[in-house]
Amino acid sequence: MQDERMLQAAQLWANYVRAKQALLAAGFIRSFKSTEADFAEYLVAAVLDGRLPNSKSHPGYDVIAADKKVQVKSVTKALDNPNGYILTKDDRKDGKETTHYAFVFFNELIPDAVFLVEEAFVRNFGKTQIKRPDLEAANCKMAIDLSVFNSAASKGRV
Repeated sequence: MQDERMLQAAQLWANYVRAKQALLAAGFIRSFKSTEADFAEYLVAAVLDGRLPNSKSHPGYDVIAADKKVQVKSVTKALDNPNGYILTKDDRKDGKETTHYAFVFFNELIPDAVFLVEEAFVRNFGKTQIKRPDLEAANCKMAIDLSVFNSAASKGRV
């Protein structure tokens, strides 16, 4: 029985490997780090008509768009997980190169919403986590239709 489960896992994992290799080859992701985090950077660059820095691990920001240097944070949680983005000491530092933060929320691994705030919003945030309702209350959701991702995913569901 274990061999059967291992074979099933190997076949499903092969699908994941092929998908990730295709995303890498097409330039939608650039590394082997979290696929959602990497894709969030691409998505924000596309939405802002910006570009990704040449270095894959640029300290301070992930996207350059006009006069903005944007730190991108992806929030991919299970549906029953109420946590948001947990702020770090670096987020609280003053004088960094980052001018904006973009938060990309995923719902069941599907990009669902993008929020853009100025760096000071994050640095001065009064709680330890930034949750989607906090960003919605700040009225900073970007006007972008991400339904194409949900449609594509629903066609490929098993």
